[in-house]
Amino acid sequence: MASPVEVTDGQQAAQGETTRLALIGMTSVMADPDANLERIAQWCRKASAAGAQFALFPEECITGSMNKSDLNIEEAAAIAAASYEKAIPFLEALCRDLELTVAVGTIEPGETVLRNSVLIVGPEGYLATYSKLHLPNETEREWFEPGEALPIVNSQNWRFSVGICYDVCVPEIFRAAASREVDFFLLAVGGSYAPHEIERATEMSEEYRELTMKILPSRAVDNGIYVFFANQSGVSGNAWFPGLSLAIDPAGNVIGELLKDEGMILADVSRQAISAARANDECTLDRLRSDIYTTPQLIEG
Repeated sequence: MASPVEVTDGQQAAQGETTRLALIGMTSVMADPDANLERIAQWCRKASAAGAQFALFPEECITGSMNKSDLNIEEAAAIAAASYEKAIPFLEALCRDLELTVAVGTIEPGETVLRNSVLIVGPEGYLATYSKLHLPNETEREWFEPGEALPIVNSQNWRFSVGICYDVCVPEIFRAAASREVDFFLLAVGGSYAPHEIERATEMSEEYRELTMKILPSRAVDNGIYVFFANQSGVSGNAWFPGLSLAIDPAGNVIGELLKDEGMILADVSRQAISAARANDECTLDRLRSDIYTTPQLIEG
């Protein structure tokens, strides 16, 4: 794994004991970054009006979820390039006006093909880009270059890291982030099904939630951090998204949930809750013996 990269926005806000996050299960229009950016702005204004300092949007939110069942890679690359030119200036102006820090999924041009990324922007401007480290299948490996770094971001006196969708299955990135004392971990998600499966929307959404809940609480409890998960919703191109957003506190409890429909949930982060969770025996962050894990004993029978 690449070493974490330290990033800060330099903002000197008061050291508060709580902050509020908005998780937006947004419906994106495939291949229409202008429409999606405007929709992102609308949700950011709602989040800010509700007292949020941070907002998490889904995977591939700006470009829409593009894959080879919708269009070829050359067409996708042209759309990614067009969105790349306008997304960061647009988000910088928005975050400055609203005093908001956002993590927003998009598809970007890469060195050889494309990158599946999250743009992180705060009130002081652009902070970092995270590109998906773990690509789950041959389709994604054909379209995307894997990322090479895990950013640890300081913004508005809170520290966090980010992942994208399948990254949730890899506990090491949560551990790496927690070892750098993050308060929360943001997951931009684009888990989808084929459009015909919308006929079983309620059942499929519940199955998706059940699968996700097998993973998220353990990532929070093991590391004493909040974990936030926001998926796309609705139909976009040749995919249907169940719109699941979940907020998990450091004790593994669900403190906010949105299922199936587009919408927003608000979740409050507490430094006291983080400290309490890390003092609990269930959090193993300060009980690691990494020297042993890297040199296991092989016993021949």
